Amino acid sequence: MLRKNDDALAMRLAQGKLQESDISLLEDKRKIFSEKITQAEKVEKLLTEENVVDFARNHPDFEKIINLLGPKKAVKAIQSQLKELSVSDEEDRFNKIVHALNEYDKYKNGEYKVVNDEVEKLCKDNKIKPQDYFDALAIKDPEEKKKALKKLVTGSYKWYDKVLNMTGHLSKDAVKDLQSSEDSLENSVAQLDLFYQEIGTVLFSSVNENSFMRKALSDQLVNAPNVEKPKSGFMDARSETAFNDAQYKADWETKKRKNAGARPPIDLEVLKQQFREEQKAKKNKNKTGWYAFFAAISDAIINSKELN
Repeated sequence: MLRKNDDALAMRLAQGKLQESDISLLEDKRKIFSEKITQAEKVEKLLTEENVVDFARNHPDFEKIINLLGPKKAVKAIQSQLKELSVSDEEDRFNKIVHALNEYDKYKNGEYKVVNDEVEKLCKDNKIKPQDYFDALAIKDPEEKKKALKKLVTGSYKWYDKVLNMTGHLSKDAVKDLQSSEDSLENSVAQLDLFYQEIGTVLFSSVNENSFMRKALSDQLVNAPNVEKPKSGFMDARSETAFNDAQYKADWETKKRKNAGARPPIDLEVLKQQFREEQKAKKNKNKTGWYAFFAAISDAIINSKELN
């Protein structure tokens, strides 16, 4: 979200020389940041233990990870890094996760739900338990399946229904409806499996190619006490990357004393540059989003500071 070409903006902010257009630019970046965090929180809610097992079942490589860690630890590790991923330079990967999960959620609560509601109503109208219906559908032989469906339909008939159905005309339409419903059900399940597979692919890609994700999973694997959730707010970033002039000077004095005792001592100009890079590294370590932006401000201050 905040790229290298924002260094000039960071420099102006550090020097107190913001331009009129910079205010709206900062506000735009804040809005984008807020939207990403909101998306990450929505994705977290969709990554339940039950859902992750379904996603893994349709992606063998992702399934290995889930089997290794168990659903609970895998979900905890992935969720802990979503906000980090949402505001890092790997934005496209996060967007793919958001898109895949949103499409899945829309389908499951839309077309898939319609089909399932119709099946439940059909079973209720014919006084059939849904599980008995699913068991009948699992029969491979077409004729045996038809017999099983007819048996389900007629199983709840009263004596007078049985008399009326002696020729089979009463149960014929019900059996036909159950057979027709099977096609709709199979198609909806097949489509759901495709969503599972796509989500498994993007999640595995994120875990496999992202160092933060891999570390979070490793921590869970070795039973690390806590997976640290990255702080993501504007004020968190500002406070953690703020430049401390007194600490900076104290660190420099310590650096000089150690160098004085070295044999041979490092050239003073070389030592200054080495110290500046070390100070920048402290602020920039594993930072993205607003952290990267405020770290750039600290870099600008460090570069402008005279060392004696």
